[in-house]
Amino acid sequence: MNVTALGFRTDLIFHRFDGEVTDRGDHLVVKAPANPSFYWGNLLYFATPPVEADVERWPAMFRAEFAGDAQVRHMTFGWDFRDGSEGAAERFVARGFTLERSVVMTARGVRRPPKCDDGVTVRRLVTDADFEQAIANELLNRPSTTDEASYEGFTRRQFDRWRRMSAAGLGAWWGAFAGDRLAGALGLYAEGELARFQSVGTHPDSRRRGVCGRLVHDVAQSALADGTETLVMVAGVDSHAAAIYESVGFTATERAVGVCLAPPNA
Repeated sequence: MNVTALGFRTDLIFHRFDGEVTDRGDHLVVKAPANPSFYWGNLLYFATPPVEADVERWPAMFRAEFAGDAQVRHMTFGWDFRDGSEGAAERFVARGFTLERSVVMTARGVRRPPKCDDGVTVRRLVTDADFEQAIANELLNRPSTTDEASYEGFTRRQFDRWRRMSAAGLGAWWGAFAGDRLAGALGLYAEGELARFQSVGTHPDSRRRGVCGRLVHDVAQSALADGTETLVMVAGVDSHAAAIYESVGFTATERAVGVCLAPPNA
């Protein structure tokens, strides 16, 4: 299956690193054995949006593919349409799935944003202490509907993957520091001419100061200088972060849609 959507093409940078990606012709099966509770790391990704019959067909296919892993208790489906076509997605919503819409933003050059915190120092995360601050920052920014203990386990598994990817030369995690204190962090990983940002997050005590704009600008500029041609950022369609990314020079180029059914008592 030929993936054309930039959002998922750059997702594959991570899926292929330590996961399993199987091409079934009209769809891909993506598995993350090290992180079975990762909803968007264990999924089926189709070439076309769902039709009415897929509300029965796709869950049956998912159950068959993940039958050997009892820890995968969710169901996630995505599809390769760059304009955000939803097809019969509402039929899934009627069965308890959540419809998730994202905007895929890209940049081939960046500019200094109007709101830019010059009081922080932007550098790569190096030490365990650096990464513990980044993990703590992720937990402070966790979705309000998630359980803190479960989310911490998920987050630590994600950072373990990101650090191994960094050791393999695929990218790095960066922080904006006010002295020794982390004010914001993000990851950036590349494959060929594409590079994808990961989990941009500002510490709650440092918001509305231009930390995020400074961090995205400096890291993007460094990547472009090192040979990246296209930077990719994915944000929720209702996210205020999209306006920050636009101020740095990113433009919305695609829409992505998927559906996810969380397990009971998630």
